[in-house]
Amino acid sequence: MNSMADKNRMAEMLNVSLEELDELVKEGVIREEGGNFPIASNIQAYLSHLKAGADDKETKESYWSEKAKHERAKRKMSELKLKKLKDRMHDAKTVEVIMNDMMSYFRKRTMAIIDEVAPKVVGMTNPAEICDILTDAVNAALTDMSNYAFQGEV
Repeated sequence: MNSMADKNRMAEMLNVSLEELDELVKEGVIREEGGNFPIASNIQAYLSHLKAGADDKETKESYWSEKAKHERAKRKMSELKLKKLKDRMHDAKTVEVIMNDMMSYFRKRTMAIIDEVAPKVVGMTNPAEICDILTDAVNAALTDMSNYAFQGEV
C-alpha cells in the first residue's frame, strides 16, 4: 500500500520548489502517476539522487585536490630544475671573458714550444729524434693547458 501525495505535498516533503520537482520528474528521479506521487518510492529515489550527487561532489573535490597537489609538485620540480640551471649557467659576457683568457693562455703556451724546442734541435739531423723532442714538448704543453684555471675577474 503505497501512499500518494499531490504535487504541492510532494514538493513540501522533499523540501524543493515546484519547479525543482518538475525538473526531478523530467530527469526521471521522481515518478509521477496520474498527477500524484508515490511517497515512499519517491523519497527513496530522491535520497539516492542526493547521495549520488554528494558522491559526485566528493569525487570532484577529491579530483581537484589531487590535481592541485600534482600541480604543486610539478611547480616545485620546475623551481628546483631552474635553480640547478641558474647555479650552472653563466651569462654570455662571463663566458666570453673566460674563453678569451683561455685562448690567450693557449696561444702563449703553444708559442712557448718554439722557444723550448729550438735550442734542443739545433744541428740535429735525425728526424726521429726531432719528432720525439717535439712530441714531448707538445705533450707537456697540453698537460699544462689541461690544468688551466681562470685567474682574472669577471
